[in-house]
Amino acid sequence: MISKKTGSPEPTYASVWKTLSAIDCSEQAEKKNGLTYLSWAWAWGILMEHYPEATYQFLNEEWDNQGHATVWVSVKIGELDRLMWLPVMDYKNKAIPNPDTRAVSDTRMRCLTKCLAMYGLGHYIYAGEDLPPSSDAVEETPAPKEKPKPKAKAKPKPKAKPKPEPEPEPEPIPDVPPDTIANEEEADNVVQFLCDTADRFAGKTEGELIQWWQYPETKKTADLLDQGYPEHYKQLMAHLSALRASLKESNDE
Repeated sequence: MISKKTGSPEPTYASVWKTLSAIDCSEQAEKKNGLTYLSWAWAWGILMEHYPEATYQFLNEEWDNQGHATVWVSVKIGELDRLMWLPVMDYKNKAIPNPDTRAVSDTRMRCLTKCLAMYGLGHYIYAGEDLPPSSDAVEETPAPKEKPKPKAKAKPKPKAKPKPEPEPEPEPIPDVPPDTIANEEEADNVVQFLCDTADRFAGKTEGELIQWWQYPETKKTADLLDQGYPEHYKQLMAHLSALRASLKESNDE
């Protein structure tokens, strides 16, 4: 499709991804307390160089009954629209109860940068961070060097231990809905399906939840919701956010 304003082709999800994912962000990424950050000002500047018509909008925050907040942002490039969410967290990547306006403001800009990654800009920085890690990073201490031991007399060779039985294969993840979502009713069914699947197959540990979310069929189905039914996608993300928080609390106990 040709833009009536510029006379140039309208951007598509594929063309935007091809352009932005090819940009090297490694020199702009910065690590703090084990987490990787990308400057929102730099990221937005890059987006403006390629797509000056792009806009963003922060949606109303969501608050749970424990005082935790989740921010939402929408980024539009022409007719394209991506939605991203992010809980207000501290430097340990844990949700902050009753965050102040500064914490909310900082999280909004981090959420904006993460939403740009949905278009391809620095997406590899967030690899494995679709859902936050289950525990804080712990520095490994080098093992002490062993003192040389005196040579011992040769001992008879021990009998070979029996081979351990192979671990049972993980329970297969069920099939997901088809490649298209035709209407609101089907979108409702898809959201219910993904929520039930997450609770059933990934509702024990955060590691299982992360593995389930990174499963190609899961991501493909979630992208269909994101592109065609943003409100349903928002419902799905809210459910997964609550599930992740519940698993984190269980792991911390």
